[in-house]
Amino acid sequence: MSFKAKLRAGKPQIGCYVTFPSPDVVELLARAGMDYVILDLQHSSPNWETLAHMMRAADAGGAAPLVRVHSRDPEILLKVLEMGAEGINLPLVKNAAEVRSALDAVHYAPLGHRSACGHTRAGRYNSRRADFPEHVKRQHERVTLWCAVEDPESLANVGEIAALRPGPDVIGVGRGDLSVALGVPGQVNHPDVVAAAERAIAEVQRLSNGQTASSTMIQRTEDFAPWLARGCRLFTYAADAILLMDAARSAVETFRALRER
Repeated sequence: MSFKAKLRAGKPQIGCYVTFPSPDVVELLARAGMDYVILDLQHSSPNWETLAHMMRAADAGGAAPLVRVHSRDPEILLKVLEMGAEGINLPLVKNAAEVRSALDAVHYAPLGHRSACGHTRAGRYNSRRADFPEHVKRQHERVTLWCAVEDPESLANVGEIAALRPGPDVIGVGRGDLSVALGVPGQVNHPDVVAAAERAIAEVQRLSNGQTASSTMIQRTEDFAPWLARGCRLFTYAADAILLMDAARSAVETFRALRER
């Protein structure tokens, strides 16, 4: 079942951010059983060739390759999709007009105005124009738009974003940036941050009639259950750098405690 099909079925999914420009890291996370990986172009900078190999590694391991793209340039969004991404993760979304523009760029007509080309990786390098309608159908069934609302302005507009039709497939609250905006930097579980996220999740479900999923990023396994109960269906569990640093720190702290006895 594809990432988008799982979304439509309401099935909870787990994924991870990838910041290292490494196909090996992507394949490892996929083999670990992640449903998806978010290849981060906002806070890291793999070149285009490396990004393509990272998508291939995700495909090989059975994880959906999504790409976090800060740019709103339709040509950049198109390039990422033609390379084989299953979706775009769009950070720092502000309003419905911005989302409508992104939807127009990532979908073929009649849903949008994505440029037509079938001889790409996304199109399976197909040269036969007769097969292009099937490619369009696959892309409509596959491509997702995941928007992140991360400050009070965007949270105030989350209802109108959720009400768009066609609309985003996922709306997530970026609690890291939101904590900074609310004056409690880094305190992603601060009551004000959690309350704002809860309001957004409820608004998304109400105004999208359940057609748009909610997501959150977590760094502790004990946070799965409470955010699932709040209505989240997508859980981005930390990032490659966070997981590696946490494991390394834990080993070092354990060793030093033994050494200093």
